[in-house]
Amino acid sequence: MRSIHSRLSLGLSGILALLLIGQWLWLTVTIDRLIEEQVIGRLQEETENLIAKLSVDPDGQLQLQQEQLSSTYQRAFSGLYFSIETDDDAMYSRSLWDFSLASRETAIGQQQVYQLSGPQSQPLMVVSVGYLKQKRKFTVTVAEDITWLLREKQQFQWVFSLISTAAVILLLLLQAGIVRQALKPLNKARQQLELLGQGKIDALDAEAPREIQPLLSELNRLTQSMVVKTRRTRQALGNLAHRLKTQLSLLNQLAESDLGLSREQVYGQTREIQRVIDVELKRARVSGDSLPGKVVSLSALVDELMHTLQLIYRDKAPLLRWHITPDAVFHGDREDMLELLGNVLDNACKWCHRQVYLEITMSKGLHISVEDDGPGCEAEVLAQLCQRGFRADESQPGSGLGLAIAYDIAASYDGNIEFAQSENLGGLQVTISLQSVDG
Repeated sequence: MRSIHSRLSLGLSGILALLLIGQWLWLTVTIDRLIEEQVIGRLQEETENLIAKLSVDPDGQLQLQQEQLSSTYQRAFSGLYFSIETDDDAMYSRSLWDFSLASRETAIGQQQVYQLSGPQSQPLMVVSVGYLKQKRKFTVTVAEDITWLLREKQQFQWVFSLISTAAVILLLLLQAGIVRQALKPLNKARQQLELLGQGKIDALDAEAPREIQPLLSELNRLTQSMVVKTRRTRQALGNLAHRLKTQLSLLNQLAESDLGLSREQVYGQTREIQRVIDVELKRARVSGDSLPGKVVSLSALVDELMHTLQLIYRDKAPLLRWHITPDAVFHGDREDMLELLGNVLDNACKWCHRQVYLEITMSKGLHISVEDDGPGCEAEVLAQLCQRGFRADESQPGSGLGLAIAYDIAASYDGNIEFAQSENLGGLQVTISLQSVDG
């Protein structure tokens, strides 16, 4: 595929060439017509002058007052000629010498304009007019050498062609400079992308023309999303490693103790390790492949997530209900939304007695509300729920990371999470507000 620079250059050059060719043709035709009209007008005046000096004698013969004619008609091959022809007679100017002017017979009151080859191969512009005078019908023809006209025309075409060629070259150079200047932001963006790939800068400069500014902003958003996802992945791996390390340390302590290691104690620790691994594997399976920046189908995502939660908590069999308004959309990473909802809903299913209710609405952003009918939390504890590693009830299994991860995800979309006591179900209510990124 050709570059934008070559496309713009070829397109503008083609348009410029068409405009100049059209201008050249128009000027040539217009100037030719103006000069020809002047010549024809002068020849028409000459025919009228000849008619004024023409008379018919008593014998019906044409008489022309030669002494009143212009001296140009008296000089051989002067470039101005006339002929007066009847059915049985003809009169010619001396300037024709012995050349016979092949004029055309013209009806009375009619005029013909045409070109002939005259004496010494002179190109002639000819006007023939039909007259009736004293009952005699005759045709007056006046011709003028237009060699000068053709020469001026050719000279004009050469001069105009040279000027047009110089103008085209100058405009093409100017156009190339304008295109190069206009594409500078793209070159700058390309250089910054190379620096971004080398890790020398953190983001692209979004100060750019309106045509590419959304592209740069989207690239920055995707880059930031990748950074956040990488950081969260590292945190998740670190948390998983820490939890597995803790369980292995407990196994080692039990193995080294003098109290003896019972089978039930070993199975208890291995079950906890298996539970931690299963949770991470289920999260990975549900996440699947996702492309950042796409419009996420919230209905399909929630259906899939609720089905997974029912499988995880099949022994508890919670009643999961949800409502999503038709206009609710999320422009962002599907995996982010899945992990955000997954952590909050997983926490609600863990603590609920029977019911969990999810509501997603759209109003100047995306709003998510998750309620349960569990025991809830004391007011002084609500502010600590987003702290990494904090557990409101140490007697229940868990790592204290789910709500903290959800808080980080919401913050990455310029959102926030609030905790309160549910007025409808009596348990904990988690309210999430997101500034959804437009695609």
